[in-house]
Amino acid sequence: MSAADHRARLDLRAGAIVPREIERTEATARVALVAGGALLLGGDEVHIDVTVGAGCTLELQDIGGTVAYAADGVRSSWSVDVTIDVGGTLLWSGMPLVVATGAAVERSLRVDLAAGARAFLRETIVLGRSFERGGTARLRTDTWLEGEPLFVEELSVAGDRPVPGVIGHNRVLDSILVLGTRVPPPGIAPANHFEFEGAGCLTRTLGRELHRESLDVAWAQVIASVPQLDPV
Repeated sequence: MSAADHRARLDLRAGAIVPREIERTEATARVALVAGGALLLGGDEVHIDVTVGAGCTLELQDIGGTVAYAADGVRSSWSVDVTIDVGGTLLWSGMPLVVATGAAVERSLRVDLAAGARAFLRETIVLGRSFERGGTARLRTDTWLEGEPLFVEELSVAGDRPVPGVIGHNRVLDSILVLGTRVPPPGIAPANHFEFEGAGCLTRTLGRELHRESLDVAWAQVIASVPQLDPV
C-alpha cells in the first residue's frame, strides 16, 4: 500500500487468503482477509506479505477464524512478514486460530518498522475445539524497530502435554501486541501487561474458555486511541 492523490494504491494478490478492499482514501485503506478454501489442513503452507507505505494507515480485518484441522501430526504453517515504512500504521484485528487435536502448526510473524511506524496486532490461539485438548503449535515472533530488535519470542505449546510456566492447563492465549508506541489498555492487571525496553508493549491473558478471557474490550480501547478510518 502507498499513498496517492484521491485514492491510495493497493496491490492485492490472492492465494490461500483472499484480500478484499472495503474502503480507501488518499493514505488509508481497510482490507478484509477471507480464506480461499478450508484452512489449515496438514501440509498447508500459508504466507502473507504486508507492506504499508510511508505515512499510510492500513487496517486488516480477518473474516472468520481459522481452524488447523487434525492431520495425524502432519505440520502446517502460517507465516506473516510485515514491513511498515516511515510514519506508517498497521492495525490487524486477528480472529482466533484454533489448533484442533491432531493438528501441528508452525506460526511465524516478522515485523520491520521504520522510524515513526506503528503496529497494533491482535492474536488469539485456542488449543482444541469444544471438548478437545488441542494439538501442538510453535509460535515465533520477531519484531524490529529501525533495524534493532524490539520484541522476540518463541513459544511451543501442546494441548496434551501442558507445561507449567508456559500456558499450563489453559487453552486460550489471547494477545495484543503494540509496536512503535505504548498504549496500555485501561483496567488490565499489571501481571497481564508487559512494556518493552524499546517502544512497544504486550497485553496477554491465559484462560480456559475464550468467551471468559477475551481481550475484546481491551482491543477496542487500544484502537480507539489510533487515528484511523471512520467506522463501517
